[in-house]
Amino acid sequence: MPGSLDFRIQVLLSFQRALWDMVTPPLRGVAILLAEPLIEARFIYEHEPTDDEVQIVAEVETYVIADFTPPTNVSFKVVGALPPAPRELLPREEWIYLRREAGIEA
Repeated sequence: MPGSLDFRIQVLLSFQRALWDMVTPPLRGVAILLAEPLIEARFIYEHEPTDDEVQIVAEVETYVIADFTPPTNVSFKVVGALPPAPRELLPREEWIYLRREAGIEA
C-alpha cells in the first residue's frame, strides 16, 4: 500500500474517532484507499442511501478533514449495495469497518 506507515496510522486513528456514534444498522462496510496525501472512503449501505445517511458521511468526512493539514485531500462516497450482493473492495482498498452478515462473504 502506498504511503508511509505514520500516515496510515494517523488515518486509522482519525477514522476510529470520526466513526464514533456514526455507525448505523444499515451500514454494511467502510472501505478506504490511501494514496498519500489522498484519503478516499466508500461507505456501503444496504439500500440506496438516505439523505440522513449522506449527512452522517459528510459529518464523518468533516471530522477526518479536521485531523489533517494540506496537502492531504479527503474524498468520501456513499453507495448502496443491497444484500445478498457481496461487499467488494475496489483495487488497493482495505476494510476499516465491516458489518457481520451471516452467509454473505466480504
